[in-house]
Amino acid sequence: MLANTSSSTQQSTDSYKTMKEYSASAIPDLSGHMYPQLTHIWNDPEVLKAMSLDMPIVKFPAEVPEPKFPPLPICKPGESTTLYLAHMKVASAAWSQLEADWLATLEA
Repeated sequence: MLANTSSSTQQSTDSYKTMKEYSASAIPDLSGHMYPQLTHIWNDPEVLKAMSLDMPIVKFPAEVPEPKFPPLPICKPGESTTLYLAHMKVASAAWSQLEADWLATLEA
């Protein structure tokens, strides 16, 4: 038994635009508005004027202090982390001893 596909699943190529039918627009030159690297003197008005003449410069009537953030919390390792690190330290020491013995055997 053959099933006929419905017309809603068949895609016609008539509904697609060709490359020539799409309108092409020029890409604007953004080189004057993009800066290759950050500068640490964004608050210097003379530098801002030199960077872009059309950039508005906002002058604040009062000093705007940098926000003060609380210190980052110090996370102490949990019991499983401590056990894992102790195991790795012992395993590393054992591996170093095996390696030293192996090198001594090769040199003998």
